[in-house]
Amino acid sequence: MSNLRRKRGLVLAFSLLFPLLPLSCKKRPTVEYLKGNTMGTYYTVQYWESNIVRPQILTTEIETLLDEFENKLSNWRSGSWISQFNAAPANQFSPIPEYAYPVLELCLELAELSDGAFDPTISPLIELWGFGTQRGVDIPSKQAIQNSLAMTGFRKLVLDRENRALLKTQEEVQLNCSAVAKGYAVDLVARILENRGIQNFLINIGGEISAKGTNINGEVWRVGIRPPRPNGKQAKPEILIPLTDQSLATSGHSQRSFLYEGKRYSHILNGKTGFPVSAETASAT
Repeated sequence: MSNLRRKRGLVLAFSLLFPLLPLSCKKRPTVEYLKGNTMGTYYTVQYWESNIVRPQILTTEIETLLDEFENKLSNWRSGSWISQFNAAPANQFSPIPEYAYPVLELCLELAELSDGAFDPTISPLIELWGFGTQRGVDIPSKQAIQNSLAMTGFRKLVLDRENRALLKTQEEVQLNCSAVAKGYAVDLVARILENRGIQNFLINIGGEISAKGTNINGEVWRVGIRPPRPNGKQAKPEILIPLTDQSLATSGHSQRSFLYEGKRYSHILNGKTGFPVSAETASAT
């Protein structure tokens, strides 16, 4: 009888222990950090979840998306849709592909709201000032600026919303949607994470940032803002901005600019004047 009781006791002990085994095998949340290059800058993604998606899978998904995005909107890729549109003749509608349409629609909306101060057709001016595919530090002549301005103007674009197609009324018109593209790419990366069930992340593409949920300690994400320096060198962050379910973008004069005869010329151009903006504000977030 004693042996029988002992066996029954062992069976009972194992039956009580067995339901606990799956719980002990559950993965604890860990922080993952992804990084890569895109659109002439870099991207970083931090995320954490209990059921972690393999980082290699996410990296492949993100980089495939960003590569496809650049194939549509990169002015640095000769085969991209935007480069083909820029090389196309006037008065010919070009179908707008996925990803490019919402970016272009927003660019035209901002151009209208700012009465042309923001203009997605200032690519000739970007090149003229040396902030495009050809880098330089020379000050263009007023005549050269006027010649480039004659090739710009967002009202020289005709958007067919019903058929999602774009036409330019002047052959020299050149599109450049870089001011909006990175921010929209951040939204697309966020969509990948959300579709994978990830609810806590921080995404950064060249200073365009989106945060959702909290960090692994249950605290809101905090993003450091560096003060702009005249020499363009990186400074330590002086301001920490709490972010949760929000996005943030910073633009300024210190990183992409050049000095000429003691004066700073910024990559931020005014589409109405053709000159770099001259503002007392060195950086805005």
